[in-house]
Amino acid sequence: MPVPRPTCRLLVSLALLMLGGPTALRAQGQATISGLVTDSLTKRPLVGAEVAVVSDAGTLSGSARVGENGRYSIVTTTVGPVIVRVRLVGYAQAARRLTLRAGDSYTADFLLTERTAQLDQIVVTGTAGVTQRRAIGNVVNTVDASKVLETAPARSVEQLLGARTPGLIVLPATGQVGTGAQLRVRGASSLSLSNDPLVFIDGIRMDASASRGPGQRGGAGASRLNDINPQDIESIEVIKGPAASTLYGTEASNGVIQIITKRGKSGKAKFDFTTRQGSNWLANPEGRTGLLWGRTPSGELFSVNLYEYEKQNGAGPIFTNGRNSGYNANLSGGTDASRYFLSASYDDDVGIVPWNYDKKFSGRVNADVVASKTLNLSGSIGYVRARTRLAQPAIDVDPFSQVVWGNPLTLTSTRRGFQASPPESWRTVESRADVDRTTLSLRANYNPTPWFTHRLTTGLDIGAENNWLLYPRQPLGANDVLGSNGLGTKNVNRNLRTVLTLDYAGSLKYNLGENVNMTSSFGLQHYRNELAGIGASAITFPAGPITTVSGGATRAGTEDYFANASVGMFVQQEAAWRNRVFLTAAVRSDDNSSFGKDFSAIYYPKFSASWVISEEPWFTLPFTESLRLRSALGASGTQPGTFDAARLYDPSVGYQNQPGLVPASFGNPTLRPERSTEFEGGFEATMFDGRTTIEFTRYSRNITDAIVNAPIPPSVGFPGSQVINVGRVSGWGNELAVNYNALRGERVQWEIGTQWSSNRNRIEDMGATQFLTVGGGGQAQNRVGFGIADIFMYKVRSATLDANGNVLSSLCDGGTGRAGLMQGGPDVPCAQAPRVFWGHTQPVWQFGVNSTLTLWKNLRLYARVDGNGGHVQSNTEIRARHNQGTTQAVILRNDPLLQVYRAIEADAPGTYKAGFLRLRDLAATATLAPSWARTLRASAASISVAGRNLSMLWTEQHGWNTSRDGQITVDVANMTSWDPEIRAVGQLSNGFQTILPPTASFVTTLRLTF
Repeated sequence: MPVPRPTCRLLVSLALLMLGGPTALRAQGQATISGLVTDSLTKRPLVGAEVAVVSDAGTLSGSARVGENGRYSIVTTTVGPVIVRVRLVGYAQAARRLTLRAGDSYTADFLLTERTAQLDQIVVTGTAGVTQRRAIGNVVNTVDASKVLETAPARSVEQLLGARTPGLIVLPATGQVGTGAQLRVRGASSLSLSNDPLVFIDGIRMDASASRGPGQRGGAGASRLNDINPQDIESIEVIKGPAASTLYGTEASNGVIQIITKRGKSGKAKFDFTTRQGSNWLANPEGRTGLLWGRTPSGELFSVNLYEYEKQNGAGPIFTNGRNSGYNANLSGGTDASRYFLSASYDDDVGIVPWNYDKKFSGRVNADVVASKTLNLSGSIGYVRARTRLAQPAIDVDPFSQVVWGNPLTLTSTRRGFQASPPESWRTVESRADVDRTTLSLRANYNPTPWFTHRLTTGLDIGAENNWLLYPRQPLGANDVLGSNGLGTKNVNRNLRTVLTLDYAGSLKYNLGENVNMTSSFGLQHYRNELAGIGASAITFPAGPITTVSGGATRAGTEDYFANASVGMFVQQEAAWRNRVFLTAAVRSDDNSSFGKDFSAIYYPKFSASWVISEEPWFTLPFTESLRLRSALGASGTQPGTFDAARLYDPSVGYQNQPGLVPASFGNPTLRPERSTEFEGGFEATMFDGRTTIEFTRYSRNITDAIVNAPIPPSVGFPGSQVINVGRVSGWGNELAVNYNALRGERVQWEIGTQWSSNRNRIEDMGATQFLTVGGGGQAQNRVGFGIADIFMYKVRSATLDANGNVLSSLCDGGTGRAGLMQGGPDVPCAQAPRVFWGHTQPVWQFGVNSTLTLWKNLRLYARVDGNGGHVQSNTEIRARHNQGTTQAVILRNDPLLQVYRAIEADAPGTYKAGFLRLRDLAATATLAPSWARTLRASAASISVAGRNLSMLWTEQHGWNTSRDGQITVDVANMTSWDPEIRAVGQLSNGFQTILPPTASFVTTLRLTF
């Protein structure tokens, strides 16, 4: 008997249910979406891009991340109309609408376009939750570390940052490896306090000092910022000025730099290995050394180039090529529930003398865990062990000082013409700056509901420094060329620096109607800095092998402890209209242990607005795809020194060796932080079919309660000066960044980028004081009506000499214009002339331009030119050379201007215009063919060759007709300076002596992915 057809269908269904169980039925209600996500130009897979399926109701129906091959796959139970969206930082968001039917499969491929104006990029703001760039009213610049390292030979964080962001100037390090550069965001703003920005790594505050360890020529030292391995960095965000940094409070008026390290991504494990091998050198040391002059006993004038003299006599070159090498390996991967990033690196860099080296091992472990649907945990541990030996600890053994300040009259002595000692003595002296450092960061993101977000970040930066300077005993003891140092001396300092961060923030999101989204945020922060240091010194060792402090005949010890703590809180309200108009208001309150005891807390308000006007339905502007207008008004501060407010007494040994106290610091119970209020406005635009992006910012700031060191009368009974709040400073500037895709074809792409900024400041008020000197020379001054640390000196116009070179008469600039101190006044006798304005000591403009040419997707050619200027510097080693009598003009006494300057303004003959542009980077990177990579058992491989500091292109002193090695000639007596980029390390540095100039370098880098 045949089975009826309905009964047959029922039996088949029951069989499927029994065999396939619920899986078979569930598959009938599912749809599958898969596809490929690639770069629109290079067609390379965009690994890590997030793909999401969203229903018309806005409900998330499935998501996935793009894998190593650029593919994704999502299975969803939602049927009907959906939107498939793809997002990746640095690329324009893309979306496709699909209509899904149960049981069907769909393909949705995406080509994402890279863009610089990343309105949807997530940025760090200090609040909890996610904040897109479009929502903030101030500029935040992001440096994509991975992209930079693919093309540029950056071996440190400061090189990673240099001239890539308008408004951020990297004031260069010395030519020694291991030393650091200073960072300036929008120039200097404080008369007497730090002008350094705050630096955070993975949400915790870190020690980023440019100069630690034993003092070097020009204030240089080991860089704590460069302890961070650039290969571990994902991106760096630069938050500029008080309007942007209000939520960071006191200490943040100089800007904030956020370092974000790499995190693991979902997918199979990926192993990357990178090695670099190269060399650095000092360009043309023979030519730049110049001539040292003297007279023989018979009165005959002669000269010698000490560098060439050493080579001709078989002693070899003084400066050599130093080998630079580095090795880095990292492993990353994970699942949607847990991800990891592990790295280890070893760097061994040698300077232009073999005993200057920087050996560094570092390791990092980053982990992310989805503990539950409402709790995400992230942790980071970084460790660095650096062993750094520096080469410029003192004049008597500094190679550069010995060359520059040599004396031809001692060529046949044991000094061989050098200033104090010959080369074989230099390497015997050890100047070490060692550190063992750990950074620990823990973050918890708790989202009990979709509208309430909590973030708790805590961590430590702990650095154990071991610094020492050792002169071992020489065989001749005190009869050695080093004099008493030949008996042996040692100074040791062991410091433990700790920075604690505790940061909580919460955000509530809610709606007011369909078009207005509100976000209320609040937070509490606590920071604590501690320094515990023990020092010991010894002199006179009994024998050469004995080099410990306990082996010295005379010993001494010191102990120091410093602590500073701050606590702050903020509230913020943001209103967003249709995700294109954003208004934000916030206020922060801070208290700090360095405030005077009669001053309790300070409040910093903030207001900002952002309007993505191009998303308005009525917007039409020729050639413009996107346009955002923004503005912000905010305040933040700079805290006083740790003990500036306290009345202090120093211990002393008194009558009959009894202990006692003597006055040390008068103190100020009402001392409060400097307050900086800033307004900035600007826009970001994408134009010409996405080929051009433009970012412009104009800012102005007003610093009140500026801290000044005011002299106190001796009758008070305390020495020195009192720290008081009386000053007022104004500042202003412009910032512009333009990126242009000149060619973006399938085989050839050419991108040009440029960054330009200007910054100025003016001292408006210093109470009853009209000017205070900066530094010991008195030429740099903080003077009302002028900029911070501007230089004022006599300007000699003419002079007459007698037959013996004695000054008979001299005329100087009598001054005109502002306060009668501008140059261009009438001639007056120099004895009656004022010190007139010569220029700014801090750069007032910055410029950079870079070009990237990509050929056949596999060869990338990169070049970058950058520089800064609008300021002057004083090379005081020229004054010293005149004083020691080894210059031709001093011996002949025939230069009228020099003879006058030596009597009234000895540093003027070494002062020059310090602006410059140099070829900073030149590189070529080739992506190897897959078959070549496979021979190395790798899935991908690339090789780069790159040079740095290869040529000086332009100087403010000589224009385009400048020496390519950087040497410039000053205006008096035909003297030269090695490089206009040289400057001392200091808050308001304005002069320098015998600092090693920047070195050139060449490096080859191999990158492998497994």
